[in-house]
Amino acid sequence: MESILLHGITPEELKDLIVKDLKKELELILNVKAETTNYSVQEVADLLGCSVVSVYNYIKRGSIPAYKLSRRYIIKKSDLDNVLKEVKSLKYRRD
Repeated sequence: MESILLHGITPEELKDLIVKDLKKELELILNVKAETTNYSVQEVADLLGCSVVSVYNYIKRGSIPAYKLSRRYIIKKSDLDNVLKEVKSLKYRRD
């Protein structure tokens, strides 16, 4: 086993550097996981506080992008977030 000698750095500084790098890596991993979250139609209806039929109508109109997997629709979290941001910006837009 090789040994590495560190000069000019205290154990506390080394610990702080390691913790800082680990936090960055964990944030990246959690962001990737959050972006790949998918919802079912029922879950979207629960989140929006509307009926399942309304969600199907939104999908049919193209208001909510969805992917059909066999007989089910899958809605990406990132797509739903983008739709909700658009609605919010339209609500406060001045004519």
